[in-house]
This record gives sequence, structure tokens and C-alpha cells, in this order.
Amino acid sequence: MNYPKNYPLYLLREGEQYGMVWNCSIIAVALLFGISGKSKAFGDEGKTIGKKQRGETYMATLINDLVGKQCIIRSDSIISFVGKTELSCRIIDADDEWIKICYTEKKGKQVVKLMRIENIDAIEE
Repeated sequence: MNYPKNYPLYLLREGEQYGMVWNCSIIAVALLFGISGKSKAFGDEGKTIGKKQRGETYMATLINDLVGKQCIIRSDSIISFVGKTELSCRIIDADDEWIKICYTEKKGKQVVKLMRIENIDAIEE
């Protein structure tokens, strides 16, 4: 049934009132998800600010000085491909987020890996 815009809610039948409440709740949920989606878009800016505060960008510039040198890297993520938390390797290249390393396996095979700088605990020259 079509009612005028200024028709009082208390005069509507009980089922019609619940229908309006249901429609309003759907709109509220849609707005809530729309706002939360926009806040996720700004998440990348927060990550870069957090990295600068943690010193990862400074660490990246220090690692660039070690390119071409033999180093020992300590990291918990190295366990997945070496089996220990310490690795003697040569740093091939580095940028703000990644480091490219080359190490020799037990069988004498040269392996090149990429590793995130944020996963590195310590580097020793």
C-alpha cells in the first residue's frame, strides 16, 4: 500500500512496521560494509608508515651496502628451505622489501632465493 511521505509510523499495521525496520537494517549493514571497505584501502599507507617507524627502510639501505658480500643471515623463515635459522650466503641484490641471496647446498648446488627484509632478524658480515 502506498502511504504519503509524512504518514506516521504508529498508524501502520504491525507487519508493515517490521518490514520498514528490516529495510532500514539492511541499509545500515550495507553502509557499514561500505565504510569498512574504504578503510581497508588506506591500509597500505599505514603499512609504509609502520615500516618507517620499525626501521625497515633504514635496514634496506644498510643491506644495499652489503650487496656482493658474503654474510650470515639469521631468520626464522630460513628454516623452511635450509633447516636451520642461520645461513651463510652472498647477497646478490636488495631493495626496500626484498633481498636476493645465493647460497650453496650440502651437495654443492648453488641456490638463489628471494627473501623479505622484514623476516630477517640479523645480518653479520
